[in-house]
Amino acid sequence: MPARIDVSLAASITVVVGSSGSGKSAWLKRQIKTARRLIVWDPDDEYGGAGFHRVTTIAQLAEALRGASAGRFAFVPASPAQFDAWSLCAFAWGNCVAVAEETADVTTPGKAPPGWGTLVRRGRKRGITLYAVTQRPSESDKTVIGNATCLHVCMLARAADRQYMARELDVQQSEIDRIAPLEWIEKRRGVPGISRGKLKF
Repeated sequence: MPARIDVSLAASITVVVGSSGSGKSAWLKRQIKTARRLIVWDPDDEYGGAGFHRVTTIAQLAEALRGASAGRFAFVPASPAQFDAWSLCAFAWGNCVAVAEETADVTTPGKAPPGWGTLVRRGRKRGITLYAVTQRPSESDKTVIGNATCLHVCMLARAADRQYMARELDVQQSEIDRIAPLEWIEKRRGVPGISRGKLKF
């Protein structure tokens, strides 16, 4: 068995949901602020600032990751079709934080794309901490929802998404309906009940 595989590692998969302006991106960027090995699927080109290495082709990404002991890489795709290859790059790099933005644009409610499914289901053994981010959870794949160790829910504008997340958190929809901008509720696997908070600047 390769040394990079460690079956004793705990899964760390956080699904972050919320409409535009809800505070989800600000919350997420705080969580990953100190990550030394970070790879981001960045369709809106919002991570390419100071401290990030911005890449735009899979070949560039694979070359940048090869042998890199550390680094913060923002991949700005030319097409949603590159998501599977990005997922496999993150999986191959391992021991990293991987952030997939706007998953509803690259997955469907059915079965996860193959590379993404590999990252979600097997990333734990490679030390990968995964964040899946979406404005439309009811339109995103159920594979990552089903494997999530944490569901982090910010304000949602669409009724279908509020209904969906209420079912996943096993709470009344009114709990989701009354989340205001910058507020969130969260459910962690194996922890009874939900927690609440508000982003402060």
